[in-house]
Amino acid sequence: MSRMRSTAVLVAFIVGVAASAAAHAKPPLLAVSAEAGGEIVLVDPAKAQVVERIKVGARPRGLKLTKDRRRLLVALAGAPKTAAKPGAPAATPPAPSAGLAVVDVGARKVTKQIATPPSPFAVDLLPDGRTAFMSNSETNEVFVIDTVNGSIKKKLAVGAEPQAIATRPDGKIVYAVTHSANELSAIDPTKFTLLGRIDAGVKPQAILFAPRAGDLAFVLDEGVPTITMIDTRHNQPKGMIVVQALTKTPTATMQSAVFSPDGKQLYVTTGAGKSVLIVDPAKKAVVAAIDGVGAFPRGIAMSADGKKLYTANGASNDVAIIDIASKKVEARIAVPGAPWGVVLIQ
Repeated sequence: MSRMRSTAVLVAFIVGVAASAAAHAKPPLLAVSAEAGGEIVLVDPAKAQVVERIKVGARPRGLKLTKDRRRLLVALAGAPKTAAKPGAPAATPPAPSAGLAVVDVGARKVTKQIATPPSPFAVDLLPDGRTAFMSNSETNEVFVIDTVNGSIKKKLAVGAEPQAIATRPDGKIVYAVTHSANELSAIDPTKFTLLGRIDAGVKPQAILFAPRAGDLAFVLDEGVPTITMIDTRHNQPKGMIVVQALTKTPTATMQSAVFSPDGKQLYVTTGAGKSVLIVDPAKKAVVAAIDGVGAFPRGIAMSADGKKLYTANGASNDVAIIDIASKKVEARIAVPGAPWGVVLIQ
């Protein structure tokens, strides 16, 4: 066989493999927690449509996808409390509705539900893919849960009103954002003990780690327009980003965020501000804003190629698809039930 013919055969083989891979590639899929609807809503962003609704329990909030993308962990806040009417007979206590739901992504059903006291807020996993840490904003605890056998291994008292929770990328420390204590609670995930508390601004709301810099965490502060940077190797504040764009709209408060794949841009939802802010961590400044994304964007996710953003807009009951290059909303997908969190599951 001549060299030219061999090259042609090799090129044809490579093209064929690439075409086959493209044909079998799974389309993107979003999982959205609908807090008022009690559902996980699966959304096809390419077709801009809802493809499935999975009943999971009362008030689903924080989400965590396992590394193999086969299971979705859902923090269930539980049925809201209702005051009894004067003179009315005592009501029968409702069945437990708060806790952690485990959803089989492929089967699209709940395979396990672990009951806890009301008001779970967020959940994260250790690298073992089995041990979950879930915050409870009412009991001021973090629950350590074995997601395989469904047992609660430990309850840890932390600061007041723990909300977001995140595991350091190396899995050696878990951080709970304690909203009313203005701190992070650092937890040893092997001994299940509190390592210490770290100042984290005013009313810290969310925490995430910068890609390729696992020792640097960014904490969004809801009480004042700042992002507090935390050196998680030494468990101490490292600096602050003042978010000037929020001073023009006092009701806007940072809710959650996602990094670009290279870590050079941070995209932040602003709740009542109806926008996504683009923050340059190196410059410690807001460099742009995407306005009009929806009413009260909270959860945010990014496409695998880093070109699209997806926001869960609770008050407008939709998910926005945003083109990052043009900074425009390309589409809105109706998701009734007060969308709260969103993750890309494939």
